[in-house]
Amino acid sequence: MFNFSELRLVHIDDHLLFAQGIYSLLGQETFIEELIHAENFQEGLKIAIHHQPDIILLDYFLPDSKGIESIRQLREACPTSKVILLTMETNPEVITKCRNEGAVGFLPKSISKKELLDALKNVMEGIPTFPAVTEINPKVNRSQSKLNILSKREKQIANLIAEGFTSVEIAEKLFLSDLTVNTHRRNLIQKLGLKNSAQLVAFIENLKFSE
Repeated sequence: MFNFSELRLVHIDDHLLFAQGIYSLLGQETFIEELIHAENFQEGLKIAIHHQPDIILLDYFLPDSKGIESIRQLREACPTSKVILLTMETNPEVITKCRNEGAVGFLPKSISKKELLDALKNVMEGIPTFPAVTEINPKVNRSQSKLNILSKREKQIANLIAEGFTSVEIAEKLFLSDLTVNTHRRNLIQKLGLKNSAQLVAFIENLKFSE
């Protein structure tokens, strides 16, 4: 049985308001000895290496790292830490990949305080915490339907972005100006309700997983 009087956590999330909410919720708990927030992956990785926490709460969407690669690096650098995804991502294929990569939990950001505390307890007692596939399939369908609002050119550019091409390379491939490609990139992010290009790449890749 794990001693909950000394739980040490690192939370990696670039949403500062959400992170402050987590700190407010968990900071009240007497069993948490240490709770450190990092607003990007590289900072979080350094903190995790130094502190070797019991649990790392990780957002799937980070501006400087993809979710799967983030888990891989954290597992290599902190083999005794338990990685839990706390994120808006709900694609079942992504969840399966995260689990296969060594994550022990996958929680939605809409989770209640009680659900979060229960998940922490379960994970520290060796019980993985993952949603059932039936709970998350509708989100995939909604994501697929978002593509219907995109033009043929926007879909083409979105796929090239997901394949790792820069705006300059896309412009050369499609015989467009850099300005035109960057305009399409901004429109894609806005239409799909995303924050940045990193989320756009993850969005397109997740749809490919579900095909």
